[in-house]
Amino acid sequence: MRVEHIKRIDGKNVKRVCYLGRDTSELRRQLEEVIGTNGARKPLRLPGGDYFIADILRPRIEGLCTRPKCTFVEVFGGSGYMAQTVSREVFGNIIYNDIDNLLVTLYKYIKEHPERLATLLTLMPYSRAYYKIVRDILKVNSDFASLVAAALVFYGANTSFMGGLAKKGFAYNIHPDRNEARAFRSRAWAIVKYAEAWRDVIIENLDFREVIKKYDSERTVFYLDPPYPDRSKNYYGHLFTVDDLREMAKMLTEIRGKFLLKLDAKTYGLINDILPKNRYTVEQIERKLFQQKVRGGQKGTWILTLVSGPTRVASRRVPQK
Repeated sequence: MRVEHIKRIDGKNVKRVCYLGRDTSELRRQLEEVIGTNGARKPLRLPGGDYFIADILRPRIEGLCTRPKCTFVEVFGGSGYMAQTVSREVFGNIIYNDIDNLLVTLYKYIKEHPERLATLLTLMPYSRAYYKIVRDILKVNSDFASLVAAALVFYGANTSFMGGLAKKGFAYNIHPDRNEARAFRSRAWAIVKYAEAWRDVIIENLDFREVIKKYDSERTVFYLDPPYPDRSKNYYGHLFTVDDLREMAKMLTEIRGKFLLKLDAKTYGLINDILPKNRYTVEQIERKLFQQKVRGGQKGTWILTLVSGPTRVASRRVPQK
């Protein structure tokens, strides 16, 4: 792929040519020159992402591994932030899974051809008109070549408010210090910046039942951030029912590995009879609603509920009389 950069310097056009192949060092240098090195921490923003609470989640996930190394499975992958950032010293095998085939195509392309995707997206304007076209295409068709699919999903998620392509509208900001077009370019740069982290991730496109059965072992740690049943269709475009939630919880009582389950208080109330506090570690932490759009007021709060386990109870020895 041949890319030309043309700049106007001292009244003259100065052209530089970059040939993109396996070596992305030149693309990295030029993107850093235009965008800067302090870009986005992840390529994709989606509803319910883990970036704002990663400092809470990562120590708990990594603490569940009590072996020299474990397998990490992100069952409802979404933005994939945890698969991207968990310790490679703790987890020697990392699996990202999501039932959305377009989302899986995006991360496969980030893993295999990051420079092609980053270049294409950097050339696309940040535009409400483009956003409407992309959203309409994704609603009626999902049969694309892999590069087109990856670009459409990336563009749609990163130009909608908080990544809510299924429900939200075009993302814009009236604050002079918050530029959505600049944020979009930063995420395009993040594709190249974090491609190395994705190269050692196995990408699956399975139902949660299948991926849990497939990877369960004594050395597996599952991280589950499921869609909430009352919001799943509107936020993600896929239905996840209360029955699905309860079936998932029942499976967690039967696995050989360990798990961390992320919910809100309301959703935990639907399964607290299956994963009760006396058998599992249940933590409730008040957090701000970062995804709430507020003008001239304070954001609300929600109760982050983390369920982990199983809690192993050591058997008590009865003294001999």
